[in-house]
Amino acid sequence: MTKDTMTSLKLIVSLFLLTIMLSTASGQGGISSCCRIVTSTQVHRDRLKSYYKQFKTSCPIHAVVFTTVFGKRICSSPSRVWTKTSMAYLDGKNWQHQQTVRH
Repeated sequence: MTKDTMTSLKLIVSLFLLTIMLSTASGQGGISSCCRIVTSTQVHRDRLKSYYKQFKTSCPIHAVVFTTVFGKRICSSPSRVWTKTSMAYLDGKNWQHQQTVRH
């Protein structure tokens, strides 16, 4: 094999492996859904629909990710008071909803 053929082959294999890694990560909600920074954005609690906690093991930072009723995502610091009270509000709202559905 010539030097040019070897270089081309290495490039093709590298691109193939990169494609597999990216498709696996995004298929698991990985790279594309991670918060990279937290914001100071605060919205009224009535506009919040749900939240989940993002852990550093799968993403670059710890964050609480809120989803609004309009489908927007807000990446918030877990230590902020607004974050904690908003999580408690949504937990209470979901608990009340579950109690209503059961009765």
